[in-house]
Amino acid sequence: MYGPYDRGIAAPDVLDVLVVCTGNIARSPMGEALLDAQFLARRVGARVQSAGTVPWSGPPAAAAVTVLRERGLDIAAHRSRRLTRTLVARADLVLAMTRSHVWGVLAHDPDAATRTFLFAELPRLGAVAGSRRPGEPVREWAARVAALRPPGPVAGRGDEEIPDPLGEPLDVYEATAARLERASVAIAELVGPAPL
Repeated sequence: MYGPYDRGIAAPDVLDVLVVCTGNIARSPMGEALLDAQFLARRVGARVQSAGTVPWSGPPAAAAVTVLRERGLDIAAHRSRRLTRTLVARADLVLAMTRSHVWGVLAHDPDAATRTFLFAELPRLGAVAGSRRPGEPVREWAARVAALRPPGPVAGRGDEEIPDPLGEPLDVYEATAARLERASVAIAELVGPAPL
């Protein structure tokens, strides 16, 4: 969590976002920090958190720390944690890196289907549905966006999955961060007001 409540916004108005990957040491902590930075720039009250679908313990990947430090974000203090039903139930919006992560989320809470998206899927569908309307609850907006999916059990498209950079060279982490950053900008624009 990277500063959600220091925005002068009342707690009931805080958007709860969960970012999910496998071990919670590379993609999801990067997505968490990048999305939180975009919400902060727009003064959107948000608690952005992340978790992994497998039990992993430890700090973020060194390359993830390096790549985000170059963007002015510090995730060095992050510690991985496992996805739980409580985290999913509390989230207004769940953003997963791959379809298998979506399935992992839904295994914890099948009712989360209308608010769980691939990280790169939400900008595409959200652009069609339109930005969240003034006063529209995020869960209602997410359900409106999810209704645009074709029928079937698979979320998103294959090209919207974000592959794991773990064990890859630094340039792969940079490309992953750039992709997550582009999606974060689009998501923040859809969910909240323009930056100050």
